[in-house]
Amino acid sequence: MRRRILLVNPPVLAVDRVQVGLYAEALPFGLLQIAAHLRDGGADVELIDMMGYPDRDAAGALRSARRWGRKPAGDNATRLWRDVFLYGRTMRWLQRRLGGTAAPDEVWVTCCIAFNFEPAHEVIRLCRERFPRARIRFGGFYPSQFPEQARTSGADEVYRGYYSPADGVFPAIDLLESRPPIWIFRLALGCRYRCSYCSNALHRSEVIFDPAAVAREILRLRMQFGVSEFSNWDPNVMLQEQVLESFLARMAAAGAPAPLKFEMGIQPDRLTPPILARMKAAGVVAMTIPFESAEPAMMRRFGKPYRMKDAMDAVALARESGFDTSRFHCTWVVGLRDESWRHVFRTYFGVLKAGGRPTPFPLSPAPGTREYARHEPYLRGKDLSELNGHLWPALPSRARVLLYDRVFAIINQPDPRRAARLAADLPRDAREAFEREHEWYLAGPHRRGDAVDAPEGKP
Repeated sequence: MRRRILLVNPPVLAVDRVQVGLYAEALPFGLLQIAAHLRDGGADVELIDMMGYPDRDAAGALRSARRWGRKPAGDNATRLWRDVFLYGRTMRWLQRRLGGTAAPDEVWVTCCIAFNFEPAHEVIRLCRERFPRARIRFGGFYPSQFPEQARTSGADEVYRGYYSPADGVFPAIDLLESRPPIWIFRLALGCRYRCSYCSNALHRSEVIFDPAAVAREILRLRMQFGVSEFSNWDPNVMLQEQVLESFLARMAAAGAPAPLKFEMGIQPDRLTPPILARMKAAGVVAMTIPFESAEPAMMRRFGKPYRMKDAMDAVALARESGFDTSRFHCTWVVGLRDESWRHVFRTYFGVLKAGGRPTPFPLSPAPGTREYARHEPYLRGKDLSELNGHLWPALPSRARVLLYDRVFAIINQPDPRRAARLAADLPRDAREAFEREHEWYLAGPHRRGDAVDAPEGKP
């Protein structure tokens, strides 16, 4: 008898509109490869994608009907609570769906982000309640990183690590409810750097994919299924330059049939004119350039092998090469307990001066990272769900959390004029720091070779 296997992609938790936007292009890429692998082995496979719902409106995702509960904001001494919301299908919807599903032999559940473990555990509980005889397997980044806590979910098995049997398998895209507008592709997993805030530093595995096979998969998804855009989600694809160049050459030879994006980050000091030319010929339209910090001391703390000047030069080079760099998300981490306003605002204006799109990320301190260890006295007693960066878990007071809500709205602005209007109401120290860096921005756009770094502590 053929095995019946049910795969479930749980919903996630969101605090604000910015976080909702970050989830908007999420796809169960790995589950669909696993589904295809299992079908190839003779199993009957069904997918329940709880992230696959048509309501992509941010305001709708944050309405009261989607409220999951309340979480503490700020550090472990701050007395401030925030609503968190379920992004995706509700648990009531899942119960109805399970009620119409034939009993499987196995249920496979995934969870990628540790602070989203609660909905995943609830999915497992409901699957256990509905299918008491099914074997439940729990995998993904969260169970791999925190297996002991994952075992409290009630799953029969916690699968740790990368599921390599599904490597290179064409995804079972027919299991999705509708045609996805975008698809994920991978060229190289793993990163040699051990950045202080990054959970990738906890996983030393390295997997290289065949660039020719990846290109063929993209072409098939484009022609057969009508997928219109493709996004690379490798931690640091620039560390595998030959693999990247081979892939780009194949996409260019195919006539650049679909827009490509490199969303997880392009190491800026490795982005050269020849690589940019190959990217343009292959149809690359967007990428993420990590800026990290205008402060050299902060860059050393993070463990970055480049400077903000390298990031600014990379965006300027792309602009000179004909790219629309307003589509380049330029990232830096904010919400560290001891960061300066210079780190926050000079980095913001450095992005704008280079021509990129400001994309700040609130610190989500992951246990096992150096930033978690640095902040541990202020995080002690918090569970993983309370380490969501949009709750500002490292900040020291109610007043600071509320101030950072305002600052975060400012530094997400692509229009510096609107940012300046919002900054006018900041407290004096923050407002003056903003105005100093604004003057630097107004001196003119950044060009390759321009000086960037001022003495630390000065504008």
